[in-house]
Amino acid sequence: MFKIFRHLLPLFIVQFFTWLGLFSLWIYATPVITKYIFATTDAGSTAFESGTTWVGICFAFYSTLAALLAFALPTFLKYISKEKLHACALIAGAAGLLLIYFIKNKYLLFFSFAFIGIAWSSISTIPYSIISSIAPQEKMTTYFAVFNFSVVIPQVTAAFLLSYLNKNIFAGETIFVIVTGGVCMFIGGVIMFFAAGSVTTKHM
Repeated sequence: MFKIFRHLLPLFIVQFFTWLGLFSLWIYATPVITKYIFATTDAGSTAFESGTTWVGICFAFYSTLAALLAFALPTFLKYISKEKLHACALIAGAAGLLLIYFIKNKYLLFFSFAFIGIAWSSISTIPYSIISSIAPQEKMTTYFAVFNFSVVIPQVTAAFLLSYLNKNIFAGETIFVIVTGGVCMFIGGVIMFFAAGSVTTKHM
């Protein structure tokens, strides 16, 4: 088990930063968009309701885009490795998260969420494809079982870390939590790009 974890460590690190970015969006998208785009923090207001609805629309948009892009991934993989493609997708997702800081118009959010959709398309497929390609057939189940921790660990971390940052560092300015998520995802993309070779060798 330890040998498998050590083999997957570079991918674990990438996953850690990736999912911190995702959880920053999933947890704080509503308070950020309602406050900074719809200019309200009053949960009982019409503007807040509109903002919440718009968050749902944006999420549906990036999820649908990601599903459609998944069909195009095999074409891209003819010209670039899985690891490099995933790195590029993560950097695109980081750009999408960081763009939210600058956007003041709800329609322009679609540009941001388009980049996030690119990232999500890769996040939900490529890491699992990498595991399938490097794990020995007889250890495939164990590899995936260990790999599941790469989602659980950042989820637990995000629950405490992002809340702490919001309250104690950012003084409730939730937009900076998503900016932090964007930085984390960018770090994940850079690590994926340069550490690609260390996760592509089969472990015997």
